Amino acid sequence: MTGKHPETPNAGTGGLKCPTCGAPAAAPASPGQRSPRPFCSSRCADVDLGRWFQGQYAIPAVEAADDTIIDAMAAELEARAKRGEDTE
Repeated sequence: MTGKHPETPNAGTGGLKCPTCGAPAAAPASPGQRSPRPFCSSRCADVDLGRWFQGQYAIPAVEAADDTIIDAMAAELEARAKRGEDTE
């Protein structure tokens, strides 16, 4: 086998790239076997898992909605409703 990682097969990846390093992904596993897919190797899968544990993929928290935003939206909806009533 040739490639960036010793566990990386060259065929059967379907064009899928490893999200960690960009190398071709490992081939799908045979029945009863395991594959690091969508990663190219177990090492890249472990690097990705480590990033999750360190919080590098965390979704940023959003503060609660400001009441002024809600009030503005409610006023806009009321204005639309009034315009709809006026045109009929």
